[in-house]
Amino acid sequence: MAGIHFPDLLVNLASKTITLKIYYQLAEFDLLEAHLNAMNNFIRRKRVLGYHKDNYLNIIRYTKKIMALKPYDKAAIQNLVAEIEAEEKLTEKRWLLQQLAAD
Repeated sequence: MAGIHFPDLLVNLASKTITLKIYYQLAEFDLLEAHLNAMNNFIRRKRVLGYHKDNYLNIIRYTKKIMALKPYDKAAIQNLVAEIEAEEKLTEKRWLLQQLAAD
């Protein structure tokens, strides 16, 4: 999946988001970490993203925060849930919250 590139920038980012979810669901956390870093670099290089940039950077940021959580730290999980719920620019809010509920 790493070599797939679409000519449309938003389709490309949607594909990268799906790949992110697949790696997370398969617990391929080393691959996910590398993918998140590559996705971050990709987004930062593109100057034409406009308001989409914040959304995709938020997806990366919150995914990394979920990965860093300790499953027994209920207070940290609740704080992250509140942070995600309050985020305005986050199209994957529902998916991120589902991952926190599953842990």
